[in-house]
Amino acid sequence: MIGRQVRLEAIILFFGDLLAFSLAIPLTLLVRFFEWPSGELLLAHLGPFSLIFFVWLLVFFIAELYNPRPSLSRERLANTVVNAQLLNSLIALAFFYFVSYFTVTPKITLFVDLIFSLLLIVWWRLSVVNVLYRGRTDHYLFLCDGPEVAELKRVLTTNGRYHISVVDKLIPPEEWARQKIAVVVINPYDRSRPEIGASFYQSLFGGVQFVNIHELYEDIFGRVPISVIDERWLVQYVVADVWPIYRFLKRLMDLIIAGVLFLVTLILYPFIIATIKWEDRGPIFYNEERVGRLGKIFLIRKFRSMTTEGKLEERRVTRVGAFLRRTRLDELPQLTSVMAGRQSLIGPRPERPAYVKIYEHEIPYYHARHLIQPGLSGWAQIYQERHPHFRPEAAATREKLSYDLYYVKNRSFWLDLKIALKTVRTLLSQTGL
Repeated sequence: MIGRQVRLEAIILFFGDLLAFSLAIPLTLLVRFFEWPSGELLLAHLGPFSLIFFVWLLVFFIAELYNPRPSLSRERLANTVVNAQLLNSLIALAFFYFVSYFTVTPKITLFVDLIFSLLLIVWWRLSVVNVLYRGRTDHYLFLCDGPEVAELKRVLTTNGRYHISVVDKLIPPEEWARQKIAVVVINPYDRSRPEIGASFYQSLFGGVQFVNIHELYEDIFGRVPISVIDERWLVQYVVADVWPIYRFLKRLMDLIIAGVLFLVTLILYPFIIATIKWEDRGPIFYNEERVGRLGKIFLIRKFRSMTTEGKLEERRVTRVGAFLRRTRLDELPQLTSVMAGRQSLIGPRPERPAYVKIYEHEIPYYHARHLIQPGLSGWAQIYQERHPHFRPEAAATREKLSYDLYYVKNRSFWLDLKIALKTVRTLLSQTGL
């Protein structure tokens, strides 16, 4: 029963994708020529584009977009679809401009079609999830433990949007089919569970799907479960290097965006400096050491937003400083640090060396966040509700690390773009980070 349902869902997704690609053609021609396309014009474009469509669908298959319930997270699903479509865009360009078989090389038409295809696919994929799983409840059996596992069970049980029923009692593998267990959640790095073994192999033929607790937790919460992390997880997922093309383009974007922002915002410097001096006549800038990539110390510079009397924890935010922080204008001098390559626009926020020593002693694997360059804005700054400030806070920082490791593991253009857009939205709403 489960196997037939999975195949039916894959067929629906496949033909839905094909229909979305096909609908993009007449919509593109409508926008391109400001009238509904004739049958001759439509066929002239559907011919060469049809071959492209099936290559695109093959890319979707390779990206595992036809697997049963590939992701519970709308963000993760959108991420996969967008990355696949970026690759599909490169394939389309190669087909039309480097393969002499095609008689049309639609420059503007291809560009508009790629936009419509992406919008239709993302809309279809995000809306179809609610349709496919309406009225259906999957039974999840957990064969792992930990505080994050308990948190995950609680959320899945109380939130109806996931259509999941958590099975609390331990059921042997031979009973899974009769008990209609659809998904078994395991920690593949836990060697203390002998029941995770050869008997599971037979369950695969019964339609049972095995899910990694780390992946499931990330889908639901957007962060990594710290309590179930060990060295094997870090070796597999948290690598110090990524694709050279991503590293090169990320650096190029840092240089271009930071350079443009620096030049554009230079006009604000005299006004900011004047207001800082007007309030208390203290220094303009605030300089402090931070820990960067691979634990190297570097100096950050901000417009001063606090008083200068007493110890750091005793200082108060000035009136001008409160405005600068709320609008993030105090961060403007750090653009020079980005251009110099000491940090990036997007990445884990750098911490003070003294705090790092405390956290590395109290929080396991805290140093893993230093495998990549720190950033002006990051995943934790966007999603963590309570940020540690001005004094060491191990509990809040442990939660922050779970967000930082999520970014370290999943960093990509899509994730960087998402953080950047949410940062801009936050700045425009003046809610601060």
